[in-house]
Amino acid sequence: MKVAGTRFLPFLGVTLAVATATLAFGVVPFRDWLNQRQVNLDLRVQVEELEQANRVYELRIDALNTDEEIEERARREYNLVLPDEEAYAVLPPPAAVRQLPGVWPFNR
Repeated sequence: MKVAGTRFLPFLGVTLAVATATLAFGVVPFRDWLNQRQVNLDLRVQVEELEQANRVYELRIDALNTDEEIEERARREYNLVLPDEEAYAVLPPPAAVRQLPGVWPFNR
């Protein structure tokens, strides 16, 4: 009976070696591949967000190159007017004068 049990020891050793090699050379690269897929998906999402931002900027640039937008920004940001127009500056009302008590530390 001992002879029959010892016949399978080399087969068991080879099987364990194959299983270990499969784990070492198969599972670790597979895990790395899964991680790379996730990184790739994250980067694709980031690229799509940046491309969308670029499209918004391109539309803004196109709008800035129109005469109407240039005139509107010149009026709003630089207070420029056309030659036959007059510009008026409306100042805010003066701040109310605060009455301070005549006791220390306000009496100096």
